[in-house]
Amino acid sequence: MKAFRGTLIAAGLLLLTGAVFLVARPDALAPKTTEPTRLFTFEKQELVRVEVRRPDGSAVVLAETGGEWRIEGTDFVAGRSMVNRVKHQIHDLTARASVVESPQQPELYGLGASAVRVTLKLRDGRELAFEAGDPNPTAVSYYIRPLPGDAVYTVKKAAVDYYSLTLDEFRERRFASFDSDDVAGITAKTTLPGAPALLQIDRTGDHQWELRAPTEMAANDDQVRRLLGRVSALKAQSFLALPKDEAAAKITAYGFDQPRVDLSLRFNSRGPLRLLVGNDAPADGNEGELAYMMLVPEPADGSGAGATAYDDTVYVARRGLLDELRQDPSAMRNRRVVRMSAAEVVAVDATLRAREGETLAGTHGLRFLAEQWVWRDGVPVSGSTPERVATTVAEIEVEEFIEGEGATKANFGLEDPIATVTLTDRAGDTRTLSLGALGPPEEGPEGQPRPRRYARIVGADPVYLVDDRVMRVVDDLVREGNRKAEKDAEKAARLERIPSEAAVDPAPSTGG
Repeated sequence: MKAFRGTLIAAGLLLLTGAVFLVARPDALAPKTTEPTRLFTFEKQELVRVEVRRPDGSAVVLAETGGEWRIEGTDFVAGRSMVNRVKHQIHDLTARASVVESPQQPELYGLGASAVRVTLKLRDGRELAFEAGDPNPTAVSYYIRPLPGDAVYTVKKAAVDYYSLTLDEFRERRFASFDSDDVAGITAKTTLPGAPALLQIDRTGDHQWELRAPTEMAANDDQVRRLLGRVSALKAQSFLALPKDEAAAKITAYGFDQPRVDLSLRFNSRGPLRLLVGNDAPADGNEGELAYMMLVPEPADGSGAGATAYDDTVYVARRGLLDELRQDPSAMRNRRVVRMSAAEVVAVDATLRAREGETLAGTHGLRFLAEQWVWRDGVPVSGSTPERVATTVAEIEVEEFIEGEGATKANFGLEDPIATVTLTDRAGDTRTLSLGALGPPEEGPEGQPRPRRYARIVGADPVYLVDDRVMRVVDDLVREGNRKAEKDAEKAARLERIPSEAAVDPAPSTGG
């Protein structure tokens, strides 16, 4: 009985000790976890070279030189997406599972002699290497063996599956990319049906372009940038080599001897880019209509003269650029004819004469001083009228151009305009818009007529039809200016009626 009592006491003490331990260490019963194995760790910007060696002895080497990635042993630019893929997938690569510490037959995992060997060089001289093997049975992971070492792991498929791709897959597919803001001019010679034989556009300022051929006119910035975007976005669907011994025959077969488009871009900070578009290329699947294209190297002397020096690569790319060049050049016409930024306007001067049956008329001016709009006499302007006038006039878009023999000022009330508005910007440039008679209205979204008015820029020939809201904001400005002038006149009249101090009889003298 005493022995049994001692056993109970010992068991109680044991339980008490266990309870105290659990209170002090609540994590003691937590399941054990294994930290995932980190295979590689480096900052993305540290990578400067990628060497991929295949089991057949072939290799692809991507190297950064002067801030640009190229494929060593070729003239090819390395694909930005591929370089970024290597950086993103490997810089913090973690194993999904540990497979075997030292396999006796690494070939069972696609490693050893049958592996793709990858060596990464970092900016500080360090090298990281590994073998990329086969997919595992589930095909969602790949076997990998970091070197030096024997241990085999699995990693996510996206981390290594691309190393077995062909050389072309490592090339940059955007073969004509550039900065649109650096373009100084565009020249396109075409043989396309319905397209002008010569299209020439020059940059004349920030977001300002002039169409020189086939006709002279201001070009719309959005339309020009759309054309440039078509060129810059060209992406090779495939690459075709042009061996020197076959160049002459291939150039004729691809249509480069008489290209449908011979396009040249001039830049402010780099050499020109010349692109030839030849015949249509076969299209498989849903890739759309394709064409053969080629970049023409700049002559060594920079003259641009002499026989065409063809490149040794032909690109097969979508031919949407041709549709852009087929459009009527008038579609590129700049409809923002005032060509001034509302944010840069610092002065507005408007003159309005009375229209038939109306009395509203006057001349008034506004100035933007000390971050506010004021009248010519320096009195601040209340309300939003100054901003509305500056924005409406500066950003007005022409709805229709009136051209031909009948486009004279006398026909549209512009010989003696109803209103003129002059804008001045911070640089001191001025533009004057004249408003004439009402023109044919445009049908509104609900069938109601929307009034339009003839207009022109003083010093320019074209006559335009514009929305009549321009006249409405001019009316508002003149109306507010007249109201202020009336109040100023009333105030001046009241002051005149107050006797001056000199005209008041002096107080009677008290003598002394």
